[in-house]
Amino acid sequence: MDFRFVTRALSTRAATQLGAAVHGRTGTDVDVHIAGSAVPLDDTARDAVLELLTQLATVKAVAIGTVNELLTTSQAAEVLGVSDTYVRKLADAGDLPIEMRGTHRRFRLEDLLRQRDRFR
Repeated sequence: MDFRFVTRALSTRAATQLGAAVHGRTGTDVDVHIAGSAVPLDDTARDAVLELLTQLATVKAVAIGTVNELLTTSQAAEVLGVSDTYVRKLADAGDLPIEMRGTHRRFRLEDLLRQRDRFR
């Protein structure tokens, strides 16, 4: 994965303030302003912004980057938060769809996200 932006954790004070603002919101009441201009967000973008703010409020470092549509076994394991061996086991059991590229397994990001939701 290509992490283009990594930020350190916020201070505890800033994280507490951000957490209160994010968790105190209701429905779709999220406003994004860039250089004084309001920018409307669709549901997907709004969810992504809220997730970013939620993660920043946890007092942990956050990385933002691009993810290819087809991932290696190691990348799939990172997305799922499991070992490479477990990913191969899921794939071999037919519980996780794969695409073969020669002798290499490749995993679709959408399949991994669906599987990750099942883990939670």
